[in-house]
Amino acid sequence: MPKIAIYKFLTFFIVAYDALKEPPHLHVVKEKGTRQRSAKIWLETLKVAEKGTLSDKELNQAIKLIQDNQIILIDSFNKVKNGKKITTLKLK
Repeated sequence: MPKIAIYKFLTFFIVAYDALKEPPHLHVVKEKGTRQRSAKIWLETLKVAEKGTLSDKELNQAIKLIQDNQIILIDSFNKVKNGKKITTLKLK
């Protein structure tokens, strides 16, 4: 599961198998805690496919970060999909 980006307490990643079969999207989790389900957000439409265990505030923060960095995140998704290496982004 390549880690695409991090922002404070949020980690954005790709499930490599999903990347082969689904449109560009990211999974998002809080860094802390072991029993959590990831949110799933479509990169092109910014729609939430799964909320996971993120609060509404955390989910809105994740959507805003994706929106602000949409082009570079889609590029990173496509690189992973095509088997290329990426560097984890530190979002601001």
